[in-house]
Amino acid sequence: MRIKAVSILVGGEVLAEPVLTDKNDILIPSGTQIKTEYIPLIQSLGVDSIMIEDPYENYEDPNPIIDPARFDKYVQKVRRLMEGHIYHDGKSLKEYEIIANDIVREINEIPVDSIVDIKERSANLYEHTVMVTLLSVMVARKLKLDEKRKYNIAVGCLLHDIGLRFIVTPYKNRDFSNADPAEMFEYKKHTILGYSALEEENWIAPISMKMVLSHHENMEGTGFPMKQKNKELECKIIQACDAFDSLISGMECKRMSVQDALKEIVESVDTKYDKKVVKNLLSSVAKYPVGTTVKTNAEEEGVVISQTVDPENPIIMILGTKDNDHIKIHDKMNLMLEKNVSILQVI
Repeated sequence: MRIKAVSILVGGEVLAEPVLTDKNDILIPSGTQIKTEYIPLIQSLGVDSIMIEDPYENYEDPNPIIDPARFDKYVQKVRRLMEGHIYHDGKSLKEYEIIANDIVREINEIPVDSIVDIKERSANLYEHTVMVTLLSVMVARKLKLDEKRKYNIAVGCLLHDIGLRFIVTPYKNRDFSNADPAEMFEYKKHTILGYSALEEENWIAPISMKMVLSHHENMEGTGFPMKQKNKELECKIIQACDAFDSLISGMECKRMSVQDALKEIVESVDTKYDKKVVKNLLSSVAKYPVGTTVKTNAEEEGVVISQTVDPENPIIMILGTKDNDHIKIHDKMNLMLEKNVSILQVI
C-alpha cells in the first residue's frame, strides 16, 4: 500500500485503510474502490491523504530498514513501556536497555552500504520513535562510532519524545509556524518535560539525556528549548534523523513527500543540521522508495520496483498504456546504468 494525496485522486483507487471521521468512526471501509463523487466528501472532512492499494506490488522488491514484523514488535514494546511509565506513577523504563541493545545488534547485521525504503506515511508517536532510533543507529554505524556510543544513541532516541505524552497541544500533521503563542509554548515544553521525567532513571547515560533535551536544537543556535549549538555528534545525529522522519510522517509538522523532506534537510545543512551526518543519512535512504510512480526525462512513466547502490537511481518498471483497465508492463530499467535516462518528477 502507499499514501496518496486526496487532491490528486482521480477515482478508481482502492482503499488500503479505512477513511475515518474525527471521532474514528469508519466513513469508507478498506477495500472500497474510490468513486469520483467520494473525493469532495473526503476533502470536506479535512483528510489530506489516504492509504491506497499498490497495483504494482507483485513486481516490487522493497528493502525496509528491518523486517516489518520486527519493527511492529519494537513499536508495541515502546508503547507498553511508555504508557506504563505514564499511567503507573513513573514505572521504571530500564527495559529500554534491552530494546536499545537489540536494535544496535540488528542494525549491525545490515550491509553497511544498504539503501533502505522509507515511505511517506502517517505515524504515531511509537512508530516515529522506533524509526528515528533505527535511522540514528544506522547513521552512527556509518560514522564508525563504537558500540557504546551506538547504544547510548539508541537509548536517547527511544526516549526523545516521551515528553509529548505530557502536553495537551495537538502535534500530528500540523504547521506550528502559525500556531497560537500559548500552543507553541505548550508544545515546546515537551523536551524539558521529557528530560525531567527521566531524572530518576539513573541508568541513562548523560549524553542520552542530553539528546532528549536537545533534539530540537539547531546548528546555528535557533532551536529550542535553550538555543544551544550542540557539539556532540550524538545530538547532531538525532537532530537530523528526527527531523527527516517527522517530515515524512507528520510528527510535529505538516507531512511531505520523501523527496521534499530530503531536499529540506539538505537545504538546512550547516544552519540546522550537521553536514557529515546528513551526508550519511542521504547515502542510506532511497530518494524514490519502492512503489513510487515517476516520469522520466524520456517522457515515460514507470514505477520504482527495487533499489540499486545509488539512492537517487533505482530500478524502475516502465508502464505502457491501459488496456481494459490493465496497464501494460514494459521493460525494467536500471537508472544507475542508463546514463541518459533520469527521473524527471514523481507522479
